Amino acid sequence: MVQRASALVCILFSLATTAFAAGQPDSREFFEMRIRPLLAKRCYACHQSARMGGLEMTGREALLKGGGRGPAISITKPEESLLIQALSYRLDTLKMPPAGKLPEDEIETLTAWAKAGAPWPEAATPAAPKGPAYTITADQRAFWSFQPVRKLAPPAVKNSVWSKSPIDRFLQAKREAAGVEPVKRADKLTLIRRAYYDLTGLPPAPEEIDAFLEDSSPEAFAKVVDRLLASSRYGERWGRYWLDVARYSDDRLDSEVEDPYPNAFRYRDWVIQAFNDDMPYEQLVKAQIAGDLMDLKEKYINGLGFYALRPKAVMQEERVD
Repeated sequence: MVQRASALVCILFSLATTAFAAGQPDSREFFEMRIRPLLAKRCYACHQSARMGGLEMTGREALLKGGGRGPAISITKPEESLLIQALSYRLDTLKMPPAGKLPEDEIETLTAWAKAGAPWPEAATPAAPKGPAYTITADQRAFWSFQPVRKLAPPAVKNSVWSKSPIDRFLQAKREAAGVEPVKRADKLTLIRRAYYDLTGLPPAPEEIDAFLEDSSPEAFAKVVDRLLASSRYGERWGRYWLDVARYSDDRLDSEVEDPYPNAFRYRDWVIQAFNDDMPYEQLVKAQIAGDLMDLKEKYINGLGFYALRPKAVMQEERVD
């Protein structure tokens, strides 16, 4: 009898220790220590809003509502919840996350939480105190970026010798107001290197340097600049900044192995050509949102490649649905 009692005490102590360490699936502490960090780490990159498959995972109601495939959590049959099946890779058409299956202990944690009814303690949000109505002042309305574009006459300057263009006079006027003198003029070798690096990102070839140094005409530097602006290298140099903003990559961003996007180069080449064609910014943006609806759509259609630069999960879901 004593041995049985001792064994029972050991079992109860073990269960109590395990429960203390793991927490109860329906407790606030369990959610905040185990569930919320897990969702933030594994799910929020794609499902913090409803943009991926229509599923938002930032609250219990959102999970019960689900996305394009229906509720993510089933209260009556939690083990058959779409979320649990996708995480367990039991579905042929939906495996989440697509980059690789979660460790078993994480799946078990989320399964236990779903069995407990997927509790989600909501913190009460205090109402923000009402302040005075915001008023835009006259000085704020007069800020330069809010003003319509207008033509300004170049200002008068004391040292007009330095200014070779109207833009130079604006610069010189600011220098004179600050009491700053311009440095000496750059030599021709420095000028051509600056132009090449700024406009194409590459140094000039020796023969191009020689041709410029031998050209003594007043338009020598203007001809160099015009030639570089007409070069395809110009679009390659400056289009790269837009491609960085668009998060362009030849490979899928969410893949751990080499997995290139088919025809990704078409979007890259379209951006480069858009810069070489001096496409207005408004058209550049419109083409990447609705190029198929614009006039001369054959000119803009490849701009829709912007939409393809997304995690593979979205493309997989849309292909299946």
